[in-house]
Amino acid sequence: MTKRIGITTTVPHEIIVAAGYVPVDLNNVFADDADSEAMVASAEDEGFPAGVCAWIKGLYAAMRAGRADAVVTVVNGDCSNTQSLAEVLRHRGIETIPFSFPAKPQPDLVERALQDFAAELGTELAAAERVRRDWQDIRRNLAELDRLAWRENKITSAELHHWLLSSSDFGGDANAFGRELDAFLDDARRRPAQPVALPLALLGVPPIFTDLFARLEERGARFVFCEVPRQFSMPYECRDLVEQFCRYTYPYDLNHRLDDLLPQLAERRVAGAVHYVQAFCHRQIDHIVIKDKSPIPVLALEGDRPGTLSGQAVTRLDAFLEMLA
Repeated sequence: MTKRIGITTTVPHEIIVAAGYVPVDLNNVFADDADSEAMVASAEDEGFPAGVCAWIKGLYAAMRAGRADAVVTVVNGDCSNTQSLAEVLRHRGIETIPFSFPAKPQPDLVERALQDFAAELGTELAAAERVRRDWQDIRRNLAELDRLAWRENKITSAELHHWLLSSSDFGGDANAFGRELDAFLDDARRRPAQPVALPLALLGVPPIFTDLFARLEERGARFVFCEVPRQFSMPYECRDLVEQFCRYTYPYDLNHRLDDLLPQLAERRVAGAVHYVQAFCHRQIDHIVIKDKSPIPVLALEGDRPGTLSGQAVTRLDAFLEMLA
């Protein structure tokens, strides 16, 4: 059986595949589980504090359940709790593989980080580059899906979010993912356009709520821009893997994110933005800058554990949509 390498955030999974392994995004394992709340509870039963992000607990529970054979732990460019998570996983006898994004998206720094990761996995950057080229059509189709969502109004919020989010690991099988995406796009192109009264942007990390997209669509609103999932899809033509991960905004400073985010808000003519912030996450502080820099109204919507929107969250969301309308 091919060794499964868990990932806790989007990393160069071209390198994982080039090394002969199967990438498994543990975030998607957690989010798609029929009882993700039980996964959080199981981590807490093992000693994880209540005041730690539910995603960290879900990642831990997924590894304890054997959903991957080893895990890449990103100690720079993602969650500040990942280093401590790695310590606990190693204590439990689980293999961890270090990876760090550089502090700045400079080509020489990014190339060195990718080379170190490739060496850690027993492969070379040239092999990963061949994988990148093999995946170019998939990434172009993801960009086309994004275009169908905002320009042609043929994709729902949930569909847009699902496909872009799944691009973090291509479900562990890029060929099958590509075929399924082709079939979905063929169907979507034949749909009649469904214009939306309130086009919105979703900023920040993927939300833990299970009913956010349905609630919005019921109220005549739709996300036509999903910032971080779109970044996972790497929606740009690049010369090589180094440029691809220089243009990837999530691991770097907020100005790098804003350089990509603000033009997208203008081009897509969104009415407002929902900035999802995860409880106990250091990225909540980003909202101060995002709100000040954004040319449109921005609602900070906080989530904690997996499940539906709370009554308070629904009330705040309704008030925000009324204000926009």
